[in-house]
Amino acid sequence: MTLETPPAYMELLVKRFAKAFADFVNEVTQAVTEAAMNPALSGAPALLIWQTEGLPRLERQDAAIQNGLALFLIGETRTIVKLANEAGGLAKQLDGFSLDFAGPKHAEALDRLETMVVVSADQLCRAAGIP
Repeated sequence: MTLETPPAYMELLVKRFAKAFADFVNEVTQAVTEAAMNPALSGAPALLIWQTEGLPRLERQDAAIQNGLALFLIGETRTIVKLANEAGGLAKQLDGFSLDFAGPKHAEALDRLETMVVVSADQLCRAAGIP
């Protein structure tokens, strides 16, 4: 955290980032569940890759971020900033994972939420002095 960043503002950014990531994971979970119940989508390779690789990876990242939030709230700031820096590359991390695997409604929501994660991660990193 830079000296110029007020602690209350930093806390707001940390909470916004943690919520954005959790919201993204929740939407992926919902999309995977709905696609798995849809006979037209349930056998698609794109769904299988989300079920076996994408969602488990995101769930692990979300658990780490929520832990980082808890650590931040008790005064340890490095973990959440490190995780935000990594999450800033979420779109690149998800190369090969189609966001439209569960149809256009979910694709639009996933795209919007992915953008929110990246933007909130970037804002947090900038406030912490990481370009």
